[in-house]
Amino acid sequence: MMAKGLNKVAPKTLNFNWSKKIGFETVSPRWQSLDYQICVDAVKAMADSEGYFPAWDGMLKKRFDKPISPKIPITIIFGDTDHTLPAKTCQERSLAPSHAKWIILPETGHAPMWDSTNEVLAEILETAKLAR
Repeated sequence: MMAKGLNKVAPKTLNFNWSKKIGFETVSPRWQSLDYQICVDAVKAMADSEGYFPAWDGMLKKRFDKPISPKIPITIIFGDTDHTLPAKTCQERSLAPSHAKWIILPETGHAPMWDSTNEVLAEILETAKLAR
């Protein structure tokens, strides 16, 4: 698998802009400002995790298919430039529970915690407060 091979070279090549661009340009509109260690860790996680790709396949085929209690707060966050789960084909709001909070962050790709760290953290904290 490509990720396994890249795991060995990523620590050396991700210091170069061309390498970071190849790996992260389609994931984040802010790929140039991504921290070196975040990029290395992302490559390592995909390469080392046996469950990464099975989980990926499962998520692509699984949707909200059972009722979720309104007592359980749900916040769904997408980036406006998410090319992995694009709005036209993958962001079907009507399939989410009616009580879900739906957020689209500007200038944010598939990994909103990288591109909009403070906004994502604020939403996590707000959702956690609702769960109490």
